[in-house]
Amino acid sequence: MGRPTAIFSFPIRDIKHQLASFDIAFIDKSLSGACVFTDTCEKDLKILNRTNGMSPSFTERKQFYEVYKNDSEMNQVNTFMCFHPVGMCELFMPFNRTLIIIATTRYELGRHKKEEWENLNNNLRIIASNPRNIIAGNNLYDAEYIRYFTGIKAIVLTSLCAYTNVTYSRKKQRPFLIAPIHNKIFRTLFKSNLTNSLERLRVSINVKHLREVYNRYSFRHLIQHPAIIYVPYQVSTMSLFEQYRMNIPLFFPSLDLLTEWHYNYRVVGERTWSGTSGQFKNSSTVSGVLSSDIPDPNNEFDRNAIRYWLQFAD
Repeated sequence: MGRPTAIFSFPIRDIKHQLASFDIAFIDKSLSGACVFTDTCEKDLKILNRTNGMSPSFTERKQFYEVYKNDSEMNQVNTFMCFHPVGMCELFMPFNRTLIIIATTRYELGRHKKEEWENLNNNLRIIASNPRNIIAGNNLYDAEYIRYFTGIKAIVLTSLCAYTNVTYSRKKQRPFLIAPIHNKIFRTLFKSNLTNSLERLRVSINVKHLREVYNRYSFRHLIQHPAIIYVPYQVSTMSLFEQYRMNIPLFFPSLDLLTEWHYNYRVVGERTWSGTSGQFKNSSTVSGVLSSDIPDPNNEFDRNAIRYWLQFAD
């Protein structure tokens, strides 16, 4: 029996779908705000809640273990899986079971202070030292990011998203869609430049922002459109995995172009946690452990560093 844990529920939905044909039972008590869509919201979880679940104190971690160490349901679990944040697996280390960690975003989520981050790095090394455990990213960027700060050669376990159950089926009159662009200034600039370019080239293509077309949408809506155009706000998203799985044509800027856009406009704003809050920095809180030739992934003011790390983005 496996117990997946996360504050973000869709990677868990994917792994449960992948393993559905195996004789595996899951205990899924989600703290995610999106758990209503997967019917996995926790109802009887002890100690942890949406307030403290992301960053439980050492006292709360000890309390969690004491409450569950003799719990009948917990004693059926032989594997813990941690996704978003991976730091949740620190809670399960005392239970002495298999730990599977799959980072879906920068792994220090919930452990941003220097001491917390360093403790997490040490715990990940302890976890990685046991061959029964797995440390991975669901994308190459996060696998390389973990390696930069810990030296752990995390593997890549890509999300499959086979649960979409539909495939590309374009319908006439549907516009090309522009995926969400979180930088408001660049969103307007991009649409304006795109419109002007199409007019100059005398190309008649109907292009609209996704949210201009839909407030809410299903997979069946998306597969009817000619293609989706991306100005990425993040290096990897579950939506991208889903759309790729559905065989929807996807358009992206080249590495060089995206580097320039990010350097000048910060379009990939959620690449770093400091960027998510709009407080871009030129260094990480903790030091990397690899060669000094590899630039700091959290340096938002060095064009070469930005380009180096964006090469790993999906």
